[in-house]
Amino acid sequence: MIIKLISFIFVYSRFTSANNLYPNYHLSPDRGWMNDPNGFCFFNGIYHLFYQHNPYSSYGPGIVHWGHAVSTDFFHWKHLPVAINPDQWYDDGGVFSGSCLVDAGKMYLYYTGNVNHEGETPDHSQYQALATSDDGYNIAKYEMNPIINGSEFQPDLRDPKIWKHGDKYYMVLGNSFKGESNETLGRILLWESSDKINWEKASILLESDGRLGYMFECPDFFELDGHWVLLFSPQGVKPEGDKYKNLYQTGHIIGDFSYDTKTFTPLYEFQELDHGHDFYATQTTLDEDGSRIVIAWMDMWDQNYPEMNQGFAGQMTLARRLKLGKNGILLQKPVKDIDAARGRLLHTGLTRGGKVIKLVNNTAEILIRSSPLQNLDVFIESEGNQVQISYDRQEGTITLDRGGKDAVRRTNWRPLGKLTWRLYIDSSSIELFCGNGEVTFSSRFFPTGPVSIRLGRQSIADNMTVRSMKQTVDISYPQPTAVETTTQSS
Repeated sequence: MIIKLISFIFVYSRFTSANNLYPNYHLSPDRGWMNDPNGFCFFNGIYHLFYQHNPYSSYGPGIVHWGHAVSTDFFHWKHLPVAINPDQWYDDGGVFSGSCLVDAGKMYLYYTGNVNHEGETPDHSQYQALATSDDGYNIAKYEMNPIINGSEFQPDLRDPKIWKHGDKYYMVLGNSFKGESNETLGRILLWESSDKINWEKASILLESDGRLGYMFECPDFFELDGHWVLLFSPQGVKPEGDKYKNLYQTGHIIGDFSYDTKTFTPLYEFQELDHGHDFYATQTTLDEDGSRIVIAWMDMWDQNYPEMNQGFAGQMTLARRLKLGKNGILLQKPVKDIDAARGRLLHTGLTRGGKVIKLVNNTAEILIRSSPLQNLDVFIESEGNQVQISYDRQEGTITLDRGGKDAVRRTNWRPLGKLTWRLYIDSSSIELFCGNGEVTFSSRFFPTGPVSIRLGRQSIADNMTVRSMKQTVDISYPQPTAVETTTQSS
């Protein structure tokens, strides 16, 4: 009763505060903490997104659970009770990240069970476990868990992503290992199964040579437009100029893969998928039309953002459709269902420098078309806060400066034809899509009071259209914070 009362106070203050940071059309937890997306899938006509969740505190992951939300269009999300609890010997230190395989009309949820060993070295071990569901809502853990002990790959073996090819099943797992000089390096392992339960290691898909750090998290591996995409989040990559400035990165390598030899042959070097401050732990699925959709945690470790004080922490990016571009680039565009979140028109037409547009509920979709031969500056402003997004035609760069500590993110970009930006603002987040989606920025910001958009004094937009965005995430409250966990044989 006390927990429910505290939760009600958090939610009431959150949605009545003049400085409300809770998003309107991005998925965020109904309470507590959120990080990595998990189990992203389309099942029985509904999109399911599970996520790393602490239902009891917004100040850290704690002993993490799997949260759960559902949608028919990636925008109208409904929160559901906690899906998987850390209540078995192999996951009592946390139900870590994983994925969902939909097969024969059933959900197979694979995840990493974390076990802490306080005062020991190493101080944790990790096991791969399975849970299943016939309806997408009632979930039972497999009674013979764990399905992979991985004793020779401890202590860091996590984040399974599974798919089916022919009559075989495949899994990629993130791992760390000791290199020739005894340094810790990251790698991605490929596993194979004929029954979804008994797994054998098939190959090493990729190993770090030191430049890509000490651990590879959240691997994803899929075919796209005739090539293969290895998507993952390396930890320990050192900054290089404007590259790799976040604490941890997320990016991809485009290559070719052979099911016969189980080998991945890279065609391009590792490239960051997003250039903003807050983008990590991606996961993809196929939508009902067969398009590859990606979503990420729009936050970063060790940030301690002020939303924590409003009873929640973390949110997801917009769902984005992926296409393969030139030179190993992935193109990202918001899914077409974003039509469902659009609100009323606030401004459109030729826009000259100094123009100010006040937003409604601190939300907006902003479409800008401008000459590629001129610099462009857009300011997102509130009382005491400012974010500046700039295109420098001489340098061929785009910069997002959110002010404060670690303010600037920048990358190279020149428009092909007209300069085109698509910008999304949602209470405490900014997502920018440039051109055909070849460059994106995802960053959090924390305004004080109402937000407005201003075009820089020396800038001009041939066309600038600003729309408000609707409240699409179900904020009904409260929901149960836990469900009884059962076990069953597969």
